[in-house]
Order: sequence, then C-alpha cells, then structure tokens
Amino acid sequence: MTKNQSNIKESVTKIGPKGEVANSKLIDHSENFEKRVVKITDGVYQVIGVGLANTTMIEGKNGMIIVDTGDGIEEAEEHLEEFRKITDKPVSAIIYTHWHYTVGTRAYVPEDQEDSLEIWGHELVDHNFTANHADLKQITTKKAYSQFGLLLPPKGPDAFPNLGIGSYFIDFEKGKTRGYVKPNRTVSKGCKTVIDGINVEFIPTITDTNDGLIIWLPDKGVAINNVLWGVFPNIGALRGDTRDPKNWINSIKELRALKPTHIIGVHGVPIFGLKESEKAIEEYHDGMQFVYDQTIRGINLGLSPEDIVEFVKLPSHLKNSPILQPFYGELANYVRGTYAYLIGWYGNDTATIHPVSKKVEAEKIIKGFGGLEKVLAEAQNAYDDHEFAWAAQLITYVLKLEPDHKEARQIKALAIRKLAETTSSAITRNFYLTQVYELEGKISPNVRVVKSVNLSNFTPEAFMHFLRVKLDPVKSENVNQVMRVSLADSNVEIGLQVRRGLAEVVNFNTNSVTPDLTIQTTCKDLAQLLTCEITLENALTIGNITIIKGSKEEATNFLAMFDEIIIENK
Repeated sequence: MTKNQSNIKESVTKIGPKGEVANSKLIDHSENFEKRVVKITDGVYQVIGVGLANTTMIEGKNGMIIVDTGDGIEEAEEHLEEFRKITDKPVSAIIYTHWHYTVGTRAYVPEDQEDSLEIWGHELVDHNFTANHADLKQITTKKAYSQFGLLLPPKGPDAFPNLGIGSYFIDFEKGKTRGYVKPNRTVSKGCKTVIDGINVEFIPTITDTNDGLIIWLPDKGVAINNVLWGVFPNIGALRGDTRDPKNWINSIKELRALKPTHIIGVHGVPIFGLKESEKAIEEYHDGMQFVYDQTIRGINLGLSPEDIVEFVKLPSHLKNSPILQPFYGELANYVRGTYAYLIGWYGNDTATIHPVSKKVEAEKIIKGFGGLEKVLAEAQNAYDDHEFAWAAQLITYVLKLEPDHKEARQIKALAIRKLAETTSSAITRNFYLTQVYELEGKISPNVRVVKSVNLSNFTPEAFMHFLRVKLDPVKSENVNQVMRVSLADSNVEIGLQVRRGLAEVVNFNTNSVTPDLTIQTTCKDLAQLLTCEITLENALTIGNITIIKGSKEEATNFLAMFDEIIIENK
C-alpha cells in the first residue's frame, strides 16, 4: 500500500464493531443509536436505538400515551419493555406522527379491541398504509431492500454501520411481524385536544409523507415531530419517492412558530433547551431553503442538473452543522430530485432529446478509445489512480455491450466498493454494495424480494394490476382473450383482457364481459403464483388453482405471456 493510499484509508475510512469498512464519520454516527431510554422532561420519555425510528412515551393521568409503534410487533414489545422500567400504567392512547411507523400497534391493541383506546393519526394515514401501488411493487420493494441493506451480510466489511436515521430496519434474530391498526381518531387540520389528561395540539405537516403531525405538548414545551431528522433530509430519494422541498420547508416554519423548549424527532437524538432548539430549527430550515433556492437559481441560469450539482455549495456554517450531515440524504440528490420534480427530465441541450441508444454510445466510445482492451486498461488505470467514480463510469460502456465480461465486472465492482467505503451516506453505501454483490454474482439483479406475504393487503383488483404490467407485448401481439379469476375467499370476480399487447383489468362484478377462460383460486394462492412461490403446474395439480372454463393448455398459454410466472416445475 502506498503512502497516499494509507492516508486515504486512515483519514476517510475505518473498521467498525461489526467488521464493516466504511466512512469513519458514518461509523462514529452509530453512537447516536445506542439503545437507551432518554428522559426529555417530566412525564416524557423516548426509546432510541431500536429499529429505524424512535418511539416516545407520554405519561398520562391513567396510562401511557405511545407515539409511534415502530416497524413491527417485535420492536413495539422491546419499546414497551423499556417503558415498563418507568411505569406500570397501561397504554391509554396511541398517536401516529405519520404512516411509516405504525406496524407495532398490535403489541398494544389485541384483535377485536381496536376501540379499547384512542388511536390518533392524520386522516390520510390509513389511505397511505393500505395504498397498493401494485404497478411498481416489484421495483419499489427491491429498492427498499437496497436502501436498507437487507441483501447485505450482518457482519463483515460490507455490513452497514447504521442506516443514517436509525440503527437497523429489521432485527433478523427477532423477525418482523406486521401489526398495523388504523386510527379511530383522525386529524385533517390543526386542532387541540386532551388525551388522558394531557393537553395536546396537532399540527399537520408534509415532509417525506403527506400525512405528518407535529405533536405539540404546550404545558411541557415539547414538540414531537417528523420534520427535523437530525441529518440531511432525503429529497430526491434513490428509491424513487418524489418530494416537494417547499412543503418540508413550510413544515419547519410550523415547528419554528411553536418555539419549543425541547424537540423530539422521529429520527435522530432529542434537542434540549430553547436556544439549542432555535439553532437547530434555523439551520435545518436554512439548509433546505438554501439548496432549494440555489437549485432554482441554477435552473433559471439555464444549467443542467449535473451543472447545478457542481454549482450548489452549502456555506461553511451550514455544511458544518451537526444537523445537516449527509448520513442519509445527500445534497446532489436533493438537486437532481428537485430539478426533475419542478421541470422534468429535459434540461437545455437539444442533443439529449433524441440521443443515440446507450448501446450505440458504448460502441462509439469504445471505438474512440481504440477498442475494448484500451477501455479496460484505462478503467484499470483510473482505479489505480483512485479515480473510482470515473473507473466505474468508463467500464460501464464495456458492460453495456458485454454484460458478462468477467474482467469488466470485477473492475466495476472494485471501483464501486471503494466509493461505498468512502461515502458518508448510509443509503448510498447500501445501494453501492448491493450492486457490487450483483456484479460479483453473490445475488441476482433479478432477485425476487416480493413475497406473497407482501401482497397480503392487496385488493383483488390490485393483484390484477400487479400482473398487468408484466405482460410481454411480443408474446401477446396477436392475442385478444379474456381471463376471469374467481376468488373463492372474497366472492370477487376479477380478471384481465389481453388485447394485442395490452392488458386491461376487468371487474366481472361490475362489467358484463364474456370470458374465454375462467380459473378459480384464493387470494393467498394467487399471491403465491404471482410471486413465484408456486408453479402453475403445481397449483393445478394440487388444486390450488382450478380451471372452470377452458383447458389447461389455454390457461398455460395465457399466463405464459406474463413475466416471472413460473409455468412448469424444473
């Protein structure tokens, strides 16, 4: 190792307690997520370090008011165990700050006892939780797995130190059981109420979701919120969520108007004291507003998204702010996401309107370099010179033409691994390393992450939309056929009409369409077929799917037009 390489290793990266090799600041950031209960003020406590988000307990007159229930029943039970060290009062109410951390509620609310205590949330919480987004379920789930490092090992160089805003998404030893219960008290606008003897004010907010609530405790000067995350916000999320920074900035203003003495975030660590709270709010507001305004300035100057990434630089007092460190979101992604959100994909260069295909571009670049071997050599030289981003970018041209080229895959994997080791963003690191594992053949790029259990809250119509977007237009180019699916456990008749390369969902309970083919099954069995947990052949053989109208051959041919439906046993 050269002296220069050694300096990079010592100053930028280090080895963490799990053996992970990562940016030293990101590893040090893990100290914020050590499991503990923090007393905020009299009667207000927060558990930190269990899962991705914090959970707060407000001690009421007769019981405990729980704010957010985590990502599963197991997490909620762990929270409750910590709160039991403080009080033996029963749970008297639950409040959701937004829909993300609502899945542990069953730890507090048994089946058929949903009205036994107050469950508060924004009026959009239940809609957002139950929204299927069936069309994009496959890619959004895969990107979530990448973002949270779920395809990476729990220990060793590629383990994640933390997730930027929390310690982990799933405790694999305990598992994660979903236990959502919808609110029975909803809020649509700012309001004041009394919950178990505690004065509470709800202020609606929009941040990474449109169903947020600041829970303001005026008698205690405490603001519980999903507005200040304690790290740079995730605008322009790599997993694809679209977020308007103006909404988030306005939500910070709502928090500022309260003049809180203490701030409790869903993520991050509590902020104590009026002066420190004012400072944190100002820096978070100014950081977000600065990047937004300068992005707009760059757009108005006619700069491209990549130009603006170079153009926008945080002033030193914001760049060095502890609450704006890029352990989760990154400034560059904020810029790109805002640009796309505001004015779409086109910048100002007409050459990008109808460019040559990426394959042709790769052919021209490789030819210009003097051939494939020259590109391989240049990419290796770039890697040796620590130009890791350029090495990864250049070698991609080779992989565009020869996806299985062993040496090219190795160079790209090595370069991306170096980028992963130096980035301070937990999200970016996990995306990098997930692709490294794909390049090294440790996981498949088409790894199936959507399981039948993930479709458990799908409506029958959503099942069809999940299938609809898998239609191969070449296989179905000359087909005009209707399949009806009779779901025995829901009394719903749903299906698809395939019409010359396009599939349209048909609800036979409301539409009078004559099917060419009818199959009978259940939601559970259909989910297993759609997620490749069972083959069509097996399902037909053991009776999980029954053909009511048509033949086995017709059913096979119809479903064979769709991607990722396994027809035969291997």
